[in-house]
Amino acid sequence: MPVSNKHGEAAQRILYPGFSGGLNLSVPAESLGATELKTAMNVEFSRDAGAMRVRGGLVWSGRFDGEIGDVVPVPGRRGFLVREKGGRRLWYFLWNSVWPVTGSLSGDGEMSAAAWGEAGQMVIASGGKLQRFEDLEHTGGAPKLTTIAASPANCRAVFVRDGRVGVADGPDTLRFSWVGDCEKWDNDPDDESTGQFIEIGYKDGMDINAVVPLSKDLILFKTPPGEPDKGTVWRLTGSFPEWVPMEAAHDTGTFGQRSVAAVGNDVFYLSPLGLATLGTVTQYGEVRTAWPDRKVAPTLTNLLRDGARLWNVPAKEQLWILPSQDEEVLWVFDYGAGLWTQFQFPERPTHVACVDQDVYAFIGRDLYYVNDWYVQDEIKNSGGAATLHTIRAKMGMGTLLNGWQTLVKGAFVSFSIDPSCRAHLALKNWKMPLTAGGTPDYICDPPNTVQYASEDDDPIFPPGNVMTSRRRGIVRDWAIAPEIEITGGGCSISTVGLEAVEV
Repeated sequence: MPVSNKHGEAAQRILYPGFSGGLNLSVPAESLGATELKTAMNVEFSRDAGAMRVRGGLVWSGRFDGEIGDVVPVPGRRGFLVREKGGRRLWYFLWNSVWPVTGSLSGDGEMSAAAWGEAGQMVIASGGKLQRFEDLEHTGGAPKLTTIAASPANCRAVFVRDGRVGVADGPDTLRFSWVGDCEKWDNDPDDESTGQFIEIGYKDGMDINAVVPLSKDLILFKTPPGEPDKGTVWRLTGSFPEWVPMEAAHDTGTFGQRSVAAVGNDVFYLSPLGLATLGTVTQYGEVRTAWPDRKVAPTLTNLLRDGARLWNVPAKEQLWILPSQDEEVLWVFDYGAGLWTQFQFPERPTHVACVDQDVYAFIGRDLYYVNDWYVQDEIKNSGGAATLHTIRAKMGMGTLLNGWQTLVKGAFVSFSIDPSCRAHLALKNWKMPLTAGGTPDYICDPPNTVQYASEDDDPIFPPGNVMTSRRRGIVRDWAIAPEIEITGGGCSISTVGLEAVEV
């Protein structure tokens, strides 16, 4: 029988423009907004293009003698200080070269570092005595660690404030060096520039497990052992001797120093309740709490466990979140645009670091550069051989669900794509390849030759050029969920449009 439109209505054009709403798992798929996605795997939002694009590929950059256990960037340098997993040995990675560090860490805790002195110099805490790091330019030879004998015995979470080096020492205590001298820590009651200390929540049964400078304040997280959901957030304002500790939030906490990150005037932190922020309200000098994970909280919160990691990637204005050591998928929060997506690499990164505009991922013994223009992931095995993994991305839009069946009569997609990439729009079993003019045929250059344009030095489509693929089709069902599937990188999706009627 011929298909009829029960309401006599003209076909409706349904648009999914830009996808600036990102991933939304908080509502049913049929309730998503036109810019939101129910699936956003291996894609990120490009504010320049106003489109969702495939993430960059991994490019191998270097290998260490042992498995990587901890990483801190070296201030003022395009390099990292890297710790061997399960040990105290360090390497210094700079400009694709690995340098063994003279000396070893004094403690077995996670490294915490702060700039102190010139570029390439910093102080490091690892649960033992405080140490100084100097790179090659300052030592005239190998980079080295030196231990500060007068520092506290259990230095954690090092930071710099008011010209002093500060550390967390014990469950409640912050200790500070002399002004301008990290080698001296003793106190002279008649000299305010000498070493000082302050108790935060004295004997409250909690431990300081993270310290983050925020504007002119310090934000401190205190948590009962094994209960990060029952912690207290403190704020230390002012300078000695007029500093004031105040409670900023109750019944919330974080998993540790690696699950917090300072971003401008905000502190993002992971807790068993999700991703939260503490930010300064400048009008009042107050600290506010917010939860930017509303759209993904129903799923993300159930995955967060002890060992959760949070990495700030300022080059992309993103946070990369590993919910637990058992998870493979990274949750990506674009704090510039306020949206969520997800990444999955061939192997899970154990650390992520950003230097200037460059993003690096650490996997096993290897360091990888995240290249936005690389269309594959290059992973090295234990023997040094490289395997190229094709990036597979997927975007799922909201479900078309009406009181009647929906008939889709045609579709179009605006996009840009690398010649080596393949992508298509899927509606049920109907698929439309994303190629110029709506045809999957190869384009030859010059015409009537066997040399494909993708094989010479001239791109088929200039970089950034947006194309539109259109095709007629007939797809009829009670619920239709458009999806974009992409094989390979170098693809961005601007708009999806459908021509549909109720039948």
